[in-house]
Formats: sequence, C-alpha cells, structure tokens
Amino acid sequence: MSEALWVDRPRPRLDSPADLVWRGAPTTLADLRALRLQLRTEFGGGGRPPGAGADDVDRLLLVFEELVSNALRHGHGPVGVVVTASGSGWLVEVSDADGASPPAPAVDRDPALGGLGLYLVAQISGAHGWRREDDGRKVVWALVDLAGEPGSPAATGVPAPRPTEAGATPAARSPRPAIPGTDASAHLRAAPRRLSVVVAVVVLAASLALAWLASTVNATNDRRLLTQQAAQAATLLATQGAVLQTQLADAGQVADATAGRPGPFTSFAAGTLAAPGMSLSLWRVTGPHAEMLAVHGPAPVGGADATQAFLTGLRPTGQLAVQGVVGGPKAHLGYALMPPGEKSGLVVYAQAPLNRRVSVAPDGAFGGLDLAVFAGRTASPATLIQATAPLPVPGNPVTVRVPFGDSQFTVVAASRSSLTGPLSAALPWIVLAAGALLAAAGAVTVETISRRRQVAEVLAADNQRLYQQQRSIAGTLQHALLPDVPRVDGIEVAARYVAGVDELEVGGDWYDVVETASGRCVFVVGDISGRGLPAATTMAALRFAVRAYVAQGDDIATVLTRLRGLLDIHVDHQFATVLLGELDRGAGLLRVVSAGHFGPLLVSGGRAAFLDCPVAPPVGVPTTVAPTVTEARVAGPTTLLAFTDGAVERRGEVIDTGLERLRTTVLAAGARPLPAVLDQLMQIPTDNGGRDDTVILGLRWTS
Repeated sequence: MSEALWVDRPRPRLDSPADLVWRGAPTTLADLRALRLQLRTEFGGGGRPPGAGADDVDRLLLVFEELVSNALRHGHGPVGVVVTASGSGWLVEVSDADGASPPAPAVDRDPALGGLGLYLVAQISGAHGWRREDDGRKVVWALVDLAGEPGSPAATGVPAPRPTEAGATPAARSPRPAIPGTDASAHLRAAPRRLSVVVAVVVLAASLALAWLASTVNATNDRRLLTQQAAQAATLLATQGAVLQTQLADAGQVADATAGRPGPFTSFAAGTLAAPGMSLSLWRVTGPHAEMLAVHGPAPVGGADATQAFLTGLRPTGQLAVQGVVGGPKAHLGYALMPPGEKSGLVVYAQAPLNRRVSVAPDGAFGGLDLAVFAGRTASPATLIQATAPLPVPGNPVTVRVPFGDSQFTVVAASRSSLTGPLSAALPWIVLAAGALLAAAGAVTVETISRRRQVAEVLAADNQRLYQQQRSIAGTLQHALLPDVPRVDGIEVAARYVAGVDELEVGGDWYDVVETASGRCVFVVGDISGRGLPAATTMAALRFAVRAYVAQGDDIATVLTRLRGLLDIHVDHQFATVLLGELDRGAGLLRVVSAGHFGPLLVSGGRAAFLDCPVAPPVGVPTTVAPTVTEARVAGPTTLLAFTDGAVERRGEVIDTGLERLRTTVLAAGARPLPAVLDQLMQIPTDNGGRDDTVILGLRWTS
C-alpha cells in the first residue's frame, strides 16, 4: 500500500547566502551516475558548506540519486535538477513534466521488491514535499540538513533546554512509593571496599584497552584518509583522460569531415592546444604502414618505427589508446585515437611533454602528500609520469590504479605527517586520564547502579508483558476483521484500508462484500465513532451481524433496521454511519440505503456523479423513521466507489471540496485498472500529514 508521505507544499527558503551548486537536465540513468561522481568529486575537493561532513555528503548524494532516478523512471521528460547550498544544508529540486501525478512512495513492503527510494528520502531529509508549477510541471524537493558537530543539538536530534523565567521553579512531582531495598545512600554506606577496588581495576583495564583501541583506530583512520586522497587524485586522472579523449575525438571528426586535409586539421589544432611543447599530428594508416599527413607543434619523438607499430595496431573504436612514455631523456606521453567507424584509416596522435618532478603548495589539495603517477600497472621509474617526491615514495604508501583510455595509470601516495591531526594522536593519553577519573567515580556508584538495575529489570518485564499482550490483541483483530477481497462473478472488486492509529493495524472503518444465493451482490461500508481498539471491537460486531442478516435472506432495509438494535449511543457511547447496497447485475438495478453515510460515487460513460439517496440517522442514534431505499438503473460498464469520511474530510475545509476532489481524481484516472485507481485515491495529500481511518471500496462491472 502507498502512503501519502509527500504532500503538496512550497519549497523552503534557504539561509543567506545561498549558492547554486549544480543545475542540469539528465536524460538517462548513465547521465545520473556520471553526475553523482562529479558531485562527489566537487564536494571531496572542499566545495561544500562549512561544517558539512562526509556523512552529510553521503546523504545528499543518496537523496540526489533517488529523486533523479525516480523522475527518470516514472516522470515525463524533460527532467531538470537544481542543487542549492547554504550554511544549513542543501536543497535538491527535481522537476518533470508529469504535474498530474504526485510522488508515491512504497511503504510496508519487502525491500527486495523495490520502490522504497522515496520513502527512504523522506526519512533522511529534514523536510520534503512536492509542488505543481503553473506551467504544469511537477517539482519534487528535499532539504538535506547538516548534522552539525558531534554532541550538538543538531547532531543528536535533542533540542537545547530553554532557560526558565526569573523566579520560576520546576513543577513539583508527586513522590513515588518507596521500594524496599532501593535506597542508594544506605547501600553505599554498606558496600564492601573490595567491590570498589574491583570496579576501579576493571575500569582501569578498560581504559587501557580503549587507549590501545584509540591508537589502532587512529592508525586505521590515517590509512583510510590516505587511501581516500589517493582515490581523489585517481579521479582527477580519470577526468583528464576523458578530456583528452574528447579533444582527440573532436580533432578526428574534423579530419574525417575534411577527408584528412592538413590545413583544416592544423587550424583546429592551433585553436585547441594551449599547452607548450605539445604535439598533435594526423596520420593515415594503410595496412602495416602509417603516414603522417599533418602536425601541429613539435614533430613526434620516440622513433618512427615505434610510432608506426603503435598506430597500425589501432582500431576504429573511438577509445583513447595510450602508447606510454616515449622519447628517452625528454620524456613524452604518447596517446592516439581512431574515430569510431573510420574507414579511411585516419588516426589522431598526440604527445605531451612530461615534467616528472613537480611541487605542490603546502596549502593545496594534496599539499601534505608525496605522490607519484606511473603509466601502466607497475611503479617503474621508466614509466613515471609525475612525482612530488624522490623515488621510491618514502613511508608506508598506498597504491591505487585508475583506468586511463585503454590502459591504466598507477597512483602511489604517502603522507609526510598524520592526516588525523594532533588531537587524534593524543587521544590514547586522554583516554587514560579520563579512565582514572571514571574508575574513582565508578567505585562510588556501582552499588547504586546494580540495585537500580534490578528494579528496572522488574519494570521492563512488566512492560514487555503488557506490550506483547497489546500486540497479540491487535494482531488477532487484524487477521479476524480485515476481510479478503472476494471473487464475484462478473464484478471486479477492490478495496483499500488504512487505520488512523499507527500503533494498531485496525480501526473503526470497515467494508465487506457478500454474494447472495440469488446471485445478487451486497456491499457495506461503515464508520464507527472513535478510534483504536474500542472502535475496532464495535466494528467487528456490526460487520459479522451484517453477514448473518444477509445470510438469512434479509433485504438491506431490514438489515439496517436490525443493526439499530445492536448499538445505543446512550449505553455504548458510540454510533456508526453505515452505507448498505445491493447490486442486481443481471437486471441492471442498484439499491442503496444510508444511515448517516455518504452516498456512493457512480462512474459510467466518462461521467462521475454521487448517488443522491436519503440519509437516515446513524446506527446507535434512536429513531422511529424507517430507512428509505434508493434505486438506480445502471446500464453498460459502470464503476461504483463507496468510501468513509477519511477519504474526503480535511480540517478547515468544507466537505463539498473533498467530495469534488474525489470525483475529479476518479475522472482523471480514466480507464486505469480498478486497484490502480484506488491506490491513486489513497495518495491524495492529507491535512498536515495526519490521517483518519479510511476505507475505499470499488465495484466494477462491464455489462
């Protein structure tokens, strides 16, 4: 069942200043994966609000991926995405052209079936909702708040205490009855000294273990941070490889379009290449031979034979092919690309001079690292691309390999100092000092804790027994009271039910469908006053009474009259609204009687109208007036919807507005399957996220 977690509400305003982080229009899930990687790279390089941690970035990326993928899968294109950042968090807005369909999260289902993305976003977001724009587009938004510093109110989710007014004192509490054997001060006076010594020894031993653990965790975190920084460097390399592939692909398209003429190629290369000393040449490969047609910049180095052997082995795949380090003392990185589908043998070949020893500013992104990048899978000096330290890289380095064209680059990184900071390095000594203080405090309070724990165990056992008893009652009622949708010849039946009390899966609304021996179909929808378990028990009595009266052959007017003898508002302090109906499909006759309940909605021939039937007082309210049966002729395919007030009533809204909303929603659903229509009705936004018990029963016949 779907629950309306995403209500129609305006987007929030972010704290000033608010900066646009990213805007775009992805069209495929492949685009989404690339954008997610791009955002992670940007945030990993420092492009995030002050105070935002790695967990905050992970939540943002999860919200971004789920909202965009939901729009791509279920919305109508084009899809637009805007990510805005402020000091308090990020606002993610995803729009699509399907403004008539609100977001519909799936809840209370097996995660293996999928469809839980929107529900997950609703749980991890600070605020969420959707909005229908004037141009017909739908905007689904989620606000990702920053968690804040550990221990702060924002991080713990506990609001900060408010200061009391001058002179105010806390309200006095009623004293609890004394429990024998739980007086803490008396017990501490009688506690043996040996127990205090044992507590002190245990706490000190635990402190030593924690100090060792802190030291181990610090080393592990230092290693993890080093691996992350190496991975970031590898990501930059992968991005550079994509840029180089794009440049060579563009040059290849120019060469292919001009049939390999040197002039256009060199003109394009002159406007594209900005790096000094870089060479870009155009070659034609014919069998085992490669002929250079044009070159911009210095002539290629490294020997004609090696270059020809490399170029003649290329295939028209459009993928960047890496030759490796060439040129001896003046090393160059050689790479080439043959455009996809190329039939005339044109190849674009480039060589970039290598500055193998570089320096990084201390305050730069990789200022505290020693880095070395090698072409290929091995860290050999002959394949060195760049390094910030002498080889081999000193310390305890990590190695990361990253795809680069049709080859791989190897990144070797080591840290010259601890990446976790001086506080983390001093943490083991801090733990030892705190452990000594805790040992003294623990020796004083251990007896009090043990006695209070005994009392808490008794109370917990009582609470567990009461909770299991309540769960047992609720579970029994659920299985006994919620009927299965029956199979009726010639009539499609579907129903949806949700209780208004979260702790129980049953409530006071009910429905039932009974097929009589004469072939007619009797249906009932009712609503008991009140909520929760009392309403559910009264609902059970009335539901089974209806079945019994129908089974003995009573018509619907007689059934309603008999129900009035089962409930008295003055005695039971409850009443019930009931709608009883009887459908004779063969004769095309519908008979309905109402006791304080809404009339059903009939949908036929592209029109939807509520059946106008007299409304008698609810069951339980004394009356001497006999119920009036309303008859209606129905011809052709028709759908009947009976419902309770939870489907149409909203706080501060006249009932006619809710009824019209239900009618127009059903009309907009058109010829969709009956279960899908009921699901859409159950997703209509409720008042401030709250809900009442709701039942919607649908009957559809085709003749």
